Amino acid sequence: MPVEPAPAATVILLRDSVAGPEVLLLERHAKSEFLPDAYVFPGGRVDAEDHALAARVAGMTAAQAGAALRTVEPDLALGFFVAAIRETYEESGLLLARRRGSSALLDAASASALARHRLGVQSGERSFRELVLAEDLELAADLLAAHAHWITPEDSPRRFDTIFFAAETPPGQQALHDGVELTAHVWVRPEQGLAEYRAGRRQMILPTWANLETLLGFDCASDALAASRRRALVPILPVLRERDGKRRIEIPAGAGYPTIEELLG
Repeated sequence: MPVEPAPAATVILLRDSVAGPEVLLLERHAKSEFLPDAYVFPGGRVDAEDHALAARVAGMTAAQAGAALRTVEPDLALGFFVAAIRETYEESGLLLARRRGSSALLDAASASALARHRLGVQSGERSFRELVLAEDLELAADLLAAHAHWITPEDSPRRFDTIFFAAETPPGQQALHDGVELTAHVWVRPEQGLAEYRAGRRQMILPTWANLETLLGFDCASDALAASRRRALVPILPVLRERDGKRRIEIPAGAGYPTIEELLG
């Protein structure tokens, strides 16, 4: 029987550069049991505690979250937004949050001061909920656009049911990999990341490079994010099928991606 996929959330973080929008990629540790050396977007499992932080989410009600994530259980949807923000904080140091009652995102100084706690949160020494409450924060779920929904193939020993979000990086905040699970980080133009993947210079799994394909052709990060908000959320469960004597990966039509043949060039 296939392993039950764990709910997860991933964030495609965007920022502007002179050449156009860039995306943040993190390199997983070479000794990691899961995806060693691969370049990934920040993300991870949705924890039970993520659902307990619903009262500290700003700009997104439970009903709105359910409407945005029509492919997950409505009562669980808001937890995906919380997990996306928490995992982004743990893995990159970027915190999509505001002081409670404020309309302004955390500035660079505040975010930098809070970043020192992230390894403790990541290791479990301190919970993310404790940090949010102690610092009187609200999580800026309104910054996140639901971009895609990928499910690990059924024959995989470790499976995830993952919502991919997109968001612009908060102004002034600086990304930094954690140095534990992740050993490097890089901001790249989507076309550069794809070229490096195809040349064998960066390892990526299908959902990572396929989503880079969806970010091509935009002049700025805000345009890319606006396009994410218009995308249809279609569950994608890649399957291997034999066609014309060859085994091919297939993904659903209408999910907002080129065909696998086009993706593979």
